[in-house]
Amino acid sequence: MNKILKYGLLGTSAVVGIVAAGVVYVAATFDPNDYKNRVIKAVKENKQRDLRLDGDITLSFFPNIGANVGKASLSEFNSDKQFAAIDSARVSLALLPLFSGQAMVAEVAVSGLQATLVKRKDGTTNIDDLLGSQEEKTAAKKTGDRPPVGFDIAAVSIEKTSLTYRDEASGAQYAIKDLNLHTGRIANGVPGKIDLSASVQANQPRLDIATQLQTTLTFDLDKQSCRLEGLDLQAGGTALGISNLKLKASGDANADWSAQEFGAKKFTLNATGMKAKDNFEATLDAPALSLTKGKFSGDKLTLNVKLDDASGKITAILSLPGVEGDAKSFRVSAMTLDLDMKQPEQAFKVRLTSPLSGNVEAQQFNLSNLVLALNATGDRLPGKSVNSELKGNMQVDAAKETVQANLAGGLLQSQVKARIGVRGFAEPAIRFDVDVDQLDADLYLPKKSAGEAKAASPESAEAEQPLDLSALRKLNLAGSLRIGLLKVVNIKSSNVRLDIKARSGQANLAPLSASLYQGSVNGRLRGLFR
Repeated sequence: MNKILKYGLLGTSAVVGIVAAGVVYVAATFDPNDYKNRVIKAVKENKQRDLRLDGDITLSFFPNIGANVGKASLSEFNSDKQFAAIDSARVSLALLPLFSGQAMVAEVAVSGLQATLVKRKDGTTNIDDLLGSQEEKTAAKKTGDRPPVGFDIAAVSIEKTSLTYRDEASGAQYAIKDLNLHTGRIANGVPGKIDLSASVQANQPRLDIATQLQTTLTFDLDKQSCRLEGLDLQAGGTALGISNLKLKASGDANADWSAQEFGAKKFTLNATGMKAKDNFEATLDAPALSLTKGKFSGDKLTLNVKLDDASGKITAILSLPGVEGDAKSFRVSAMTLDLDMKQPEQAFKVRLTSPLSGNVEAQQFNLSNLVLALNATGDRLPGKSVNSELKGNMQVDAAKETVQANLAGGLLQSQVKARIGVRGFAEPAIRFDVDVDQLDADLYLPKKSAGEAKAASPESAEAEQPLDLSALRKLNLAGSLRIGLLKVVNIKSSNVRLDIKARSGQANLAPLSASLYQGSVNGRLRGLFR
């Protein structure tokens, strides 16, 4: 047994010595730079592109087999215009794993890569010749049926890379600049650190964003799954007319393509910026999101939006305790929307609650049990405070641009029933039917003190300024208003009915009817908005 072990060790040592001697000899006598011209000629003959190898090519054989290429560039097809270039590239493979059929990549490093992809007006691209013919793709697909070769990359380093895509038909251009990627070990089932930074620019839509991403990536090629843990994404710049944009995202994400399962946990997204002169901040919290074979669900989703503009401050909080659905339809058991609006002279608080269901494909949404509560405070409001609660339902058809609402409830001393319809979102046509049991309009009119009334005498009053009604020219309104008991400037009337039609700058109020003390009034009122 000892002799077998002894001779085995001696034989192994001899083989290693012979291999080492061969490697040393090849390294000492072989110079890859002697073959530059052959490679350049082969590329020209086979691909009709000009290859330049300005830098030296160096090889290593032990403990890793590797190649290091200096400055190089490749031209466009049948042109001297540059298509791609690099400052340097280095790839090395671990030697011993190759004998077992595994490609163990020790290092991949690329610096200064620049490339431009162009889609021409006829639909072809400037890399079609590099992708090969259809026959070559079919042959490659057949050979691809062989078992995949395992790989293990110790580290990847990509620095100072710029990639550009240009669509000549639409004029769109997208660019990734200053791309830097550094990774830890990348291997099947092994968590690896990812550190990525880049600038993204586009002209359709206008975009100029700098991004930085850090996460841990774990993937399984056999199971076709991957997982991102400790995601930390930060971005800032200009996008979609928003300046000073800052984005932050964090959480965990997973994907299983074989089972068609995708999910996220502890996901948060925060965005701040300025749209025109309005500052905003939005935060999305999603403790759990799941998408399985076209069906999705979410738990305790919260969206918080703050808007600060010249007219005041608005805070909106949308809460969805549970949402589920598929690619066509969805349902939220209880949606809550809280609005808090603060202006210099008044403040409003609005709460909207309802189950929410809809069909995303048909763009139809239904608020089946709507409760709308309003609280307004301000010195000019009746009693400096107004409270109201309306209940009903609402249907929205975004495809047809229609909204239908039925509401009933109280406002101060009044009970209101209303049916409202809207058609068209850009220039809405509004139809309504409102029934109010009683209304004291004096509560809503501004009150003047005795001193103010005296100051407003004809001798001292300033010239009365005409009302600017130009904003009402586009008003498209039609409906009926009925009031059981009405009080205006201390004059009481009953059974008031007013039908209103306003369109193209003209208003028509007819019929106008009411019971006034022991008599009645009937008439018509027309006006023109100038």
